[in-house]
Amino acid sequence: MGLYEEKRRTCPTCGKLVPAGNQYCGNCGIFVPQSSSSSTIELTGGAAPTQYHPPYERKFSTVQRLTKLLTSPKEAMDDIGSAPDYTGVIVLFVIWTIFSIIGVMIMLPKLQFVGPYGATITSAVMATTVGTLILVPFVLIIRWLVKSYLIRHACNGKSWDFPTAASVTGYAYLPNVIISFVWLFVIWFLIPSVIVDTTDLAQALVQLEIFDAQIMWITVGLSTIFAAFALLWKSYLGSLGTYTGTRMNCERNSAFGAFVAIGFIGLLIDFISQFL
Repeated sequence: MGLYEEKRRTCPTCGKLVPAGNQYCGNCGIFVPQSSSSSTIELTGGAAPTQYHPPYERKFSTVQRLTKLLTSPKEAMDDIGSAPDYTGVIVLFVIWTIFSIIGVMIMLPKLQFVGPYGATITSAVMATTVGTLILVPFVLIIRWLVKSYLIRHACNGKSWDFPTAASVTGYAYLPNVIISFVWLFVIWFLIPSVIVDTTDLAQALVQLEIFDAQIMWITVGLSTIFAAFALLWKSYLGSLGTYTGTRMNCERNSAFGAFVAIGFIGLLIDFISQFL
């Protein structure tokens, strides 16, 4: 290698020029052998070569990312996996929470309590519902972060960082938001109204049991079908983003399987909780 080529050595990690005689890049600090002029570098200690990836410029805005997840999912998830962000994830969670609140507002008037204990029971139901709705955003965020952590390590954790995994996993929740919107119409049209008379508490309990049996096919059967459909859909989206986010080190099929397995655990927990 001539003197001119030696002076033109390029850091394989950040792409900056490394002056002759320097063993470390002045920009990122990585060790650069004197003989290195290619896009890979053999690290000390026998570590695997570090591949240089040129900077990626984000193509789509948040709105475009969300819409393209429906019209061109691969293109959208490629962009998300290469340039992660959380704005779209926050938007999805806010919309999801709003749909949950609307669903409760539709459902509550369908179950009315009258009689001597009607006002007391109604107040208790309202207080429990409000408390649950307050917890919904925190539960969503916790589940998102836990799932992102598990997905990252299940899909070649050394190939990508947690922020990228969290962005891919968060955007993949779009199917859940869409299903929650469809669920509003299910509640509106399919859940019947019932008036429970609390004059006779034993009879009131019988009425509630009958009502619960009437809507069991919706609250358990139909909701499980919707949840399974959303799981497969978001696992597909997640696999696309994971493939790009890991620099193609995690195959789409492997990522899809990881999303399904981890999502199934959450689906099972939700299913069991309905009977507790």
